[in-house]
Amino acid sequence: MQTRTPSFRSVSFIAKRVCALLCTAILMPALTACSMPRIAGRAEAEQRQSPCEKAYFDATADNKIAHDQHQHIIRRYFSAQQAVSAWTNTAAQCPARFAEGTLRSAQARHMARALGDQLSVAVAPITLSRFDDVESLDVDSKSLATAAQDEDRAGFAMEVLAARNSGHATLDISDRHKTTSQRFASFSGAIDDRRKTYEATALLAHPDTMLDSATGLTAPTDATIEMNCARSEITAIAGSSNAANDHSQSRVTNAKQSTDSRAQSLGVLAGLIADRVELALDWGYPSFDEALFA
Repeated sequence: MQTRTPSFRSVSFIAKRVCALLCTAILMPALTACSMPRIAGRAEAEQRQSPCEKAYFDATADNKIAHDQHQHIIRRYFSAQQAVSAWTNTAAQCPARFAEGTLRSAQARHMARALGDQLSVAVAPITLSRFDDVESLDVDSKSLATAAQDEDRAGFAMEVLAARNSGHATLDISDRHKTTSQRFASFSGAIDDRRKTYEATALLAHPDTMLDSATGLTAPTDATIEMNCARSEITAIAGSSNAANDHSQSRVTNAKQSTDSRAQSLGVLAGLIADRVELALDWGYPSFDEALFA
């Protein structure tokens, strides 16, 4: 029996090795399936949010908190402030959401102002921006020329109302519209053939309130003028093409520079147009979605 012991142990040892190898062979496909070869960086790219996705995600998250009546008013106030920049960034990074981002940004401004009043927070007056520090815009000439006409028309209307001491219209607001109009015309490179006078019959007949043809709602005349100016500009910019189509220098720049330039221009325009919308809301234009997104 003792002479057989080594033989039995050897057989047992070999059997265990064979069993181990078989188990390894069986499990190996399952293990390798968990880490299949992939293109370098692909998984990370698929999981990473694009600038557009991140901006929209941040904006909707802040917007939700700002509108949540169950949240503390201080948290709602700060969320509304964050939503302003997040929605502007959405308009800049997501050209297809330019209208939504611009209008939501103005809504968030209006809400932050209202919540700030409740908290007795000092809020700066609304001032219409006019491209004081902007040298060019990466937007096509036709869209810029349309915006120039919109600003000139609004400036004329504000001048008429200011002369009658109607509403909130002032000559300073009129001048800001006209200055912005001149800047738009300059950026477009088009010949400035804008009319300097417009039909004033409706303004003279309805200096206080008027029917907004876009919504069928009656609103303060000065607020409706600002809102219609903003709407027309949003339509023009949202439907515009990249200015790279117009300038050979832009065509030879790399894609990232072109995208960055476009986004920067859309952000500037979103902020400027939101000024007009916020002013309209502050003057009494309805702030609910059905009125703004008509």
